[in-house]
Amino acid sequence: MPGDMDESIKALQTAIEIEVNGYETYRRFADRTKIEAGKKVFNQLAADEVQHREILEEQLKKLTAGEQWEVLDIPLSVIEEVAPKIRERTAETKGESALGELDALNTALDLEKKAMVFFKEQADITDVPQAKALFLRLTEWEEAHYDLIKAEIDNINHTGFYLDMWEFKMDGQY
Repeated sequence: MPGDMDESIKALQTAIEIEVNGYETYRRFADRTKIEAGKKVFNQLAADEVQHREILEEQLKKLTAGEQWEVLDIPLSVIEEVAPKIRERTAETKGESALGELDALNTALDLEKKAMVFFKEQADITDVPQAKALFLRLTEWEEAHYDLIKAEIDNINHTGFYLDMWEFKMDGQY
């Protein structure tokens, strides 16, 4: 995508599809999840995907109208403001995959990882500074989603970690 407008348009169209798929998936999970906290997480993720899509659609509209990439100032999402960054753990958490909520969260984790990879790849291959900035910003958003979902999985599995902090001490002292 080194500055080529057709490739830029194709990348934005793919990014929009990713966000639409994410929205639909998160809404479906919110509807199916019985745990209220889980519903809230999925509803917020769905809302963020709508915001991502709108940003991408606005940029796509400009490019298809023959305009150049716009410099965007994308504010922190609600998730980024609320949840601190959590580093990926090398060992995956073990849990009962038969639980619907865990299945949904694991699927969501996979969706976010794929979105992060796509946006990072697009940032790496473009020579257009505004496109690079947009794709890097979207990567950060998806990382925040990933971190939140991972924290929810850890919480449900009672790994002792939540938001990258021990929930309890091993000596039984809280």
